[in-house]
Amino acid sequence: MSGSETALLGKLAGAPALPEQVELQLREKILSGGLRPGTFLRPDRLAVELGVSPTPVREALQALRADDMVRALPRRGYVVAPLERGDVVDLFAVQARLTGELAARAAGALDAEGLATLRTHAARVDALIEDGEPGELAEAERRFHAALNRAAGARKLAWLVGRAAHYLPPRFYTDREAWRAATVAAHRTLLDALASGDADTARAAMEGHVLDGRDLLVAHLEAVGFWDTES
Repeated sequence: MSGSETALLGKLAGAPALPEQVELQLREKILSGGLRPGTFLRPDRLAVELGVSPTPVREALQALRADDMVRALPRRGYVVAPLERGDVVDLFAVQARLTGELAARAAGALDAEGLATLRTHAARVDALIEDGEPGELAEAERRFHAALNRAAGARKLAWLVGRAAHYLPPRFYTDREAWRAATVAAHRTLLDALASGDADTARAAMEGHVLDGRDLLVAHLEAVGFWDTES
């Protein structure tokens, strides 16, 4: 293990393993337009850019291949897979529907302790929105939603949400002022609905929260010309 890898792991105590960290960085770059479809990804070059050895990069690329984020070309390495506008819209539609259903179920299942836990997570998100690093904010937001998903008491549905979330770039949002303001409002509406047991409002608030993210990402990808080469 290189010195830079050791330092990185020291900073990430308790965090995912190094290949997963590399995978997250590459996934974020692909989904936010930093790496466009058709871009060749060479493990040795990426290792130098990321300050790690080639091994975790190769493991990360294999994981991304399993999720159809990259494709392996015989004797040529890896290339970023196609990602069309409709793909992005579909991914968010699935995420919105699933998380909306979990929020609606949680509205009928949460007890006082569970609601207090969610309020604590939301308060942490609010604090980091005011003065926090995007990666730390992304993790706090993930914990809020994970706690809410567990509260619904639908383990397999929550697992599906986790899989679908792999296709969304959390750090892209947490660095944007529009997302931060919308998130504070969405969390408040959602928590009020959960407290009153209002499943319909909880569902709508969660779906709207996810689709706000869709609109931000699509607008960004259009602005950077992500789909300009489409036929």
